[in-house]
Amino acid sequence: MKKNVTDDACLDIGAPEVNDGEEVLRKLDRESNYRNKMEGFWKTAVVGISVVFIAYHLITSRFGMPPAFQHRAIHLGFILSLVWMYYPAVRNSPKNRPSTLDVGLVFLTIGLTVFTYYNIDSLSLRAGMAVTQDYIFGGIYLLLLLEACRRVSGPGLLGLATLFLLYAYFGEYFPGVLSHRGYSLTRLIYQMYLTTQGIFGQPIGIAATYLVLFIVFSNLLGKSGLSSLFNDLAMSIGGGMVGGPAKVAVFASALVGMISGSSATNVATSGAFTIPLMKKVGYKPYFAGAVEAAASTGGQIMPPIMGTGAFIMAEFLGISYLTIAAAALIPAILYFAAVFFQIDLRARKLGLKGVCREDMPSVKKALKSYGHMIIPIFVLVYLLFEGFTPIYAAFYSCIFTWILSFLRKETRMGVKELVDLSVTSARACISLSVAMANAGFVVGVLSMTGIGIILADNIVALSHGSLLITLFLSLVVSIILGMGLPTSACYIIAASIVVPILREMGVVGLPAHMFVFYYACLSTVTPPVALSAYVGAGMAGADTNEVGWAAFRLSLAGFIVPFFFIYSPEILLISDSSLVIAIAAVSGLIGAYLLAVALEGFLFVSLPIWLRLVFMGSALTLMMPGITTDAIGFTTAGGAALFALFMKKKGLVRGL
Repeated sequence: MKKNVTDDACLDIGAPEVNDGEEVLRKLDRESNYRNKMEGFWKTAVVGISVVFIAYHLITSRFGMPPAFQHRAIHLGFILSLVWMYYPAVRNSPKNRPSTLDVGLVFLTIGLTVFTYYNIDSLSLRAGMAVTQDYIFGGIYLLLLLEACRRVSGPGLLGLATLFLLYAYFGEYFPGVLSHRGYSLTRLIYQMYLTTQGIFGQPIGIAATYLVLFIVFSNLLGKSGLSSLFNDLAMSIGGGMVGGPAKVAVFASALVGMISGSSATNVATSGAFTIPLMKKVGYKPYFAGAVEAAASTGGQIMPPIMGTGAFIMAEFLGISYLTIAAAALIPAILYFAAVFFQIDLRARKLGLKGVCREDMPSVKKALKSYGHMIIPIFVLVYLLFEGFTPIYAAFYSCIFTWILSFLRKETRMGVKELVDLSVTSARACISLSVAMANAGFVVGVLSMTGIGIILADNIVALSHGSLLITLFLSLVVSIILGMGLPTSACYIIAASIVVPILREMGVVGLPAHMFVFYYACLSTVTPPVALSAYVGAGMAGADTNEVGWAAFRLSLAGFIVPFFFIYSPEILLISDSSLVIAIAAVSGLIGAYLLAVALEGFLFVSLPIWLRLVFMGSALTLMMPGITTDAIGFTTAGGAALFALFMKKKGLVRGL
């Protein structure tokens, strides 16, 4: 083992080579593989649609939206039109312009949107009685939505949506408890197209209201230079530490990730800076990619914004956004602390250096140029704290951010920047909205068939009334449903299926939803389908399986903590005693450190397997709030630490 270095040791890294994160995303992530070289008329058309789309949402958020059904139809009309413009149908489709088929689909989408907008009023006048044209246009609309899913989201979500539709249609042929009477094609079209219990249901409603505005807000902050400020601040805080660049990745990704809706995109942007630095100071490529994947994934559980997850959960539960953001604080700290401790121990074990101070960016300069752009985040939280709706708060936060940008030349956003912002924001809305609309198929079928309740009853029966087994089965379901899906869509689908299971076992709303949300986020670093890890591997030039499993290990605290949401909800601030909450936080933090010791196998010296297992047991008991568990954890951890120190003084080898 190399000699450990002190914190003042440093490495002259020079200028790190920056990998093309966008290119890596395009290779690995279907939603990023769009036409990005359109020119002339087609580029103008896409820009025009994008600007009108963003303007529509900003204007309606302030001055009033059309009725819910019509608003969602308009939103989806814009989204589908952009899908045909951006995403080719097959590999040999034109890359610099839409094909003739795509142009035809744009006009078909516009016609269907106009019909849908006005037809819902006609349907009301007919007392909900559908006519032939409703079924024809509805059937076409459903097929278009599935095709959009194929192009944008890929086979995972398409297969899930198709499976649920087939289940609704062929229900009578399914065995045992899964069997139901089955629904006709016309009944399916009616449910999915003409009601708010299908593709125009709550998932797309959330996308068409909250999420668009927060995507615009996030991009405004990013375009104003806030991401650069976060990276510079993270570099100044962690860059000089032992193995500093990995710690920079944790700090930067936590800050950037909380305003980003995609952990994979966060890996591509932050990783372009941090991964080359980690490799140059001595971390192996696979570990560098894994650190960025784990940290970027954690950004989505980081308050106050949580990648918009807090707002979706607030809509589901009908409680204050601030209640959710506050509840998520301690678990998020434990997650990032566990990642930080692991990379610190890895650096000390390998004797890695930090970055020389002269090579670090000037914080003073960064704050002078971009520091004022932190204010909009506080404005957003303040407006929400004062009781304003998320839509109102997001709208005025966007306006305030734009006005504030004019204070510095580096952050100023004129017409060109706003047009570019509209294009970027509209494109970011595509994958999310397509996924949300297809999630409507799942939610609609659950409503029609009652399969969610049936699954809940049978999983509870399978667990023989054991809450622990039920939680483990729920974890597996959430992870499987989340493979390859955007976090928001994964959370909505998983919550529709898993939360009823947990409620059947007596778990209350917030812990149940937070349990599901964590695993929806962590599905991006869970092999075999771990998109964030794949992007990290591409950026680092490492094997995807190595990166995937290393990211999984780094994120292990995130897989453990949600169980304590259920057994010890004080970790979510659900307690009348501030002292109990404080003790839970401190003991959990110590537990996170002991978990890192167990996983890295290092404390003073390299540890034998049996001692790592002792530290693992101590970590689990300390991370679970409670006086008894804390006493057990502190006692066993203290004894194990003393023995590790004894090993160091006596020069005992690891194989003891």
